[in-house]
Amino acid sequence: MNLAPWPPGRSSDPTWWLVHEKYKHLITPLRARGFVVDIKNAAKKNRRIVAALPDGSRLTITTETGLPLLPENVLNWIVQHEPKGERASVLVYDSTPSGPAAPASTIVSPLLVATDQYLARAGIVEPQCDAHPVAVLSNEREGNAFDGAALIGRYPDQTKAAASYEFYLDDLRRAGFHKLWSHPCPDWPRSLWNRGITLLHAWVDLAELHPDAYPANREAP
Repeated sequence: MNLAPWPPGRSSDPTWWLVHEKYKHLITPLRARGFVVDIKNAAKKNRRIVAALPDGSRLTITTETGLPLLPENVLNWIVQHEPKGERASVLVYDSTPSGPAAPASTIVSPLLVATDQYLARAGIVEPQCDAHPVAVLSNEREGNAFDGAALIGRYPDQTKAAASYEFYLDDLRRAGFHKLWSHPCPDWPRSLWNRGITLLHAWVDLAELHPDAYPANREAP
């Protein structure tokens, strides 16, 4: 799959690359959509991801207080569209506690779906003919770290993925796992399980967010 080019002038900016590596799980899908993606104020607390759109406008992605250096400290997402030549921005996605997508909190999949839908409605990109492929994933921890994400199944839409997810959870129960936690977002479920010293995380995401969805992309900008 071809990715959009890097923004110019970033090859000698180590801070930019550091932030990119932390957020490439979000940046790479945007580049796969053909958007040139930059990180503004990479060295500052008010850093944000900016995607240049085909009509000359741009998307900004951040949080209530700017993107933290570590993505695990993200608590929510805010996506805004800044039309070319206009001062006012349009709120595209808001998973802050008072936002319409609050139950999703930090999950990236609904952010991408909402952004795609908004851009298609606005006539900035062509509408997608098919639904977003969705995957059921899991990983385990036996020690200090979780292993890589294992693909349980890939499905054409959320409905089929949700059914497969529930079947997988039934398999976990039969195998002696016990549920410790589940995420409050019903559309993109995820849960944590244990059996003895083994922890297992199961979840539903866009298939494009699986680590193997894109080729290695650390070429110099």
